[in-house]
Amino acid sequence: MNIIVNSFPFDPDKLKDLPKDFPDINFEFTGSEEELIEKIPNADAILTMKLKEEHLKIAPNLQWIQGLMAGVDALPLDTIKERGIILTTGRGIHKNHMTEYALSMMILDARNLDQLLLKQQKKEWDPSFKQDEIKGKTLGIIGLGSIGKELARKASFMGMDVIGVKRTNNPVPHVRKVYTNEEVEEIFKQSDYIVNLLPYTPETEKFVDKNLMNLMKPTACMLNLGRGSTVNEDDLYDALKNKVFRKYISDVFETEPLPKESPLWDLDNIIITPHICGPNVNYMSKAYDIVKENIGKYKEDPELVINKYSFERGY
Repeated sequence: MNIIVNSFPFDPDKLKDLPKDFPDINFEFTGSEEELIEKIPNADAILTMKLKEEHLKIAPNLQWIQGLMAGVDALPLDTIKERGIILTTGRGIHKNHMTEYALSMMILDARNLDQLLLKQQKKEWDPSFKQDEIKGKTLGIIGLGSIGKELARKASFMGMDVIGVKRTNNPVPHVRKVYTNEEVEEIFKQSDYIVNLLPYTPETEKFVDKNLMNLMKPTACMLNLGRGSTVNEDDLYDALKNKVFRKYISDVFETEPLPKESPLWDLDNIIITPHICGPNVNYMSKAYDIVKENIGKYKEDPELVINKYSFERGY
């Protein structure tokens, strides 16, 4: 069995241990697109961050793609489905560091630390900013997958009242009330903080629009850690400009990098980070556990793999 490890542009790091774990498998590591093009024709499987249509065309033996990321919407999904290639994701890699991003941003907001840092740059001592806390606040999580569940666990430990949305309303630990997709309005009505973790699918495109934003408390803050395309940015700009809700914190945008001409840059009630929520210095070490488990399961029976992508659901 030939498996390509294509972590480019990131160092494969811990993944280099795979040949020791599976001495009966031939692993080839690629450090550039040129190396990928050279080696993929003989690949039975690939562990990858990115893959293009033209790569699939020269990989006639490819039977399994293990994504090294949770979201795989950038891959040529139609061709993968058409060829019957098994696609698995890196779901679970991000749950700890993305949860920390969400918690840190909510605390930053509650303590007005962003404003205090601006004052520091101006050498201004200004203790007038109110100091709130996230304890006792209602947190609405849109998307109770691995990240959402971990966020619910840690937020509830910190005293937040957690509600959330998923496809079915089966109970989720540390979530007081689970709503279905059809009941998502309740999240926007009740929450002090909303964390959007939606993947991109045709159904979620511009899902968060003015109709939902208009339901939010004027004091509410919304965070987007999922996909920028799940938010209608025209509606978002209008809502923030008119103070429909208090603040928006986002790591993702419909177009990235966010164009300099975007009017979002000019608002005073938005915090913009440049899609740094997902990367982590320990990323490949986190990926290793998922990859190692899946290679073992694939060798035994390809149907046993975890994190199998559903072409019907879109994640």
